[in-house]
Amino acid sequence: MEATVASARRRGRRLVWALVVAGIACAWARQVPFRLRAPHARQVFVCGSFMHWRCMALRRGRHGVFRRRLAVAPGLYEYGFRVDGRWRLGRHAPRVRDGLGGHNDLLVVGR
Repeated sequence: MEATVASARRRGRRLVWALVVAGIACAWARQVPFRLRAPHARQVFVCGSFMHWRCMALRRGRHGVFRRRLAVAPGLYEYGFRVDGRWRLGRHAPRVRDGLGGHNDLLVVGR
């Protein structure tokens, strides 16, 4: 019984520490606008290393411009867009090699 209680306390302390660190990261995060003009697209997602390569849907706006603002912590990141299932890069961001024979856009978020 005592081992279970001690284990639960350790897990609780780790959880509190993780929440504190996440709160600090969120306090430093910047709202970064992502935008892609794709007038014929049905779905557009932004995927990047700042989200561990998970994708977030962008919202269709006027004239086929998809947009979304995301909170991103300061750092150097790679990202791209998934347009109707195909990988696509933006027009204005610098590009870097992805190490797999392709390219990604580069995002620099300052403090």
